Amino acid sequence: MLHLWSRSCPFDPMTMDLLREKVWGDADFQGAYVAEPLDGFAMAVHRGGKSTIKFLLVDPESRRQGLGAKLLEAAEASLPPGPIRICESNPNYLVPGVDVRYTAGLLFLEKRGYQKVGETYNLVCDLKQDFPEEKREGVRRAEMTDRNVVMAFLEKHWVGWCYEVGKMFENDPISLHLAFHQDRLLGFSGYDGNNLGTGWFGPMGTDPEKRGAGVGGILLRRCLADLKRQGHEQAIIPWVGPYGFYSKQCGARIDRVFWRYEKRGR
Repeated sequence: MLHLWSRSCPFDPMTMDLLREKVWGDADFQGAYVAEPLDGFAMAVHRGGKSTIKFLLVDPESRRQGLGAKLLEAAEASLPPGPIRICESNPNYLVPGVDVRYTAGLLFLEKRGYQKVGETYNLVCDLKQDFPEEKREGVRRAEMTDRNVVMAFLEKHWVGWCYEVGKMFENDPISLHLAFHQDRLLGFSGYDGNNLGTGWFGPMGTDPEKRGAGVGGILLRRCLADLKRQGHEQAIIPWVGPYGFYSKQCGARIDRVFWRYEKRGR
């Protein structure tokens, strides 16, 4: 399986541990389909009322024989009626869409009824820079006793991030930093809640009523300092909208561009 992945997805290097997390570690998979011998693989996921083709791989030497179409059809058929997205299987996802460098993949999807519905980016931050310790009252690493407060905060503002942030409490040390004003949680920032061991940052969020208080950048840089101490040379900041914020706060740059696809009318 790892060999198939390496041959099929040159822009997405994979380790066995990461493959286990993405495939066997996803409890919500709807169906997984393999072409024998192992020339192709497709995986469909349905969670939170959303259907996704999480993966579709075909060995380069076995393409243009209809194998990809058969795998896609089987994966689609396993999903309930309704729209289908590509790759957006959050919270357990690898990429937020199709890297535009997979040109053949874009054409394949468009030919089979998928329409481009948006664009998003992954940024990278160079961790060779210094991240001096920034002390601010109320800003600290999360503790286990904070879990209920954090989960309530997420349920109110970003329920879709509960899974990833919950995984951060399982790490040692807890890979989550918080900002409080007195007893009120203002914001959070974390890493290693998804794609463990890859230098994966996020998510992060600030109470919409308290934005502009200046805590976001501090929380971000505390996480980046942790990732640097882990030995990473760069941090991946995925699925970004406000890339200007990250460019200003840590010099991050756009590294990958993804097109988001959806198939409607099933």
